[in-house]
Amino acid sequence: MSSRPAQEPAVDAERGDEIHPAFGVAVVTRRSGGGRSLFQSDLLHNETISLSIHEATRKRDLNHDWVQPGRELVEIEMSLAQWGSLVSSMGLGSGVPVTIRRSEHDAFVPGISHQPRTAESLREVREVTDRMYARVKAATTALHEAIHEKTGVRAIKEALNALEHAVADAGSNAQFTVDSLVEAGEQVVAQARADIEAHVLEVVRLTGAELSIEASSFDAPALPGPATDREEPFDA
Repeated sequence: MSSRPAQEPAVDAERGDEIHPAFGVAVVTRRSGGGRSLFQSDLLHNETISLSIHEATRKRDLNHDWVQPGRELVEIEMSLAQWGSLVSSMGLGSGVPVTIRRSEHDAFVPGISHQPRTAESLREVREVTDRMYARVKAATTALHEAIHEKTGVRAIKEALNALEHAVADAGSNAQFTVDSLVEAGEQVVAQARADIEAHVLEVVRLTGAELSIEASSFDAPALPGPATDREEPFDA
């Protein structure tokens, strides 16, 4: 891969600062309060990390380089869990979700409404279980009719075979949906644990108090129960 052509810094005629398109400054800020909604996070966060990238200039004075931030190019905000993932997973995966707050093109990017993704996982689980229930019920009804209407051994065997397949598929599909829901719940727990532990550490830093928190003491919030309008299972 060919390298980009090099370019010497220019000098600002008015201020004497060196300028170059590649000069930049990254500023990391910790923010508190407000209950912010972030991209790909199920929680409202009172503690977040903001990372902004600015253009920069350099000036040599008193045997020292003085770097000054200029125009902001982009600002992103992350939960403490997202920040931890970002700094600990360099070169791995497809990146860490962040929330863009300001960009070069938009002074302020519209905010995100709070829509927990666990709700989407629950909806998908209910849809899968409803389909499985409908398939098993239909196969059970077909077997019931084959037996009571005496349509023959072959028809009964076919209906029984269809029911067995429906039950087998229900088991594998149920396992997949449960695993997906558990994974979503674990992500929420990880997000909450990171926020709680970071808050405790900040309190310790500010007050010097000796505080501790058991990581295992925080569990996922209870999930809503199944829909109540479902029919009772069909008895053959």
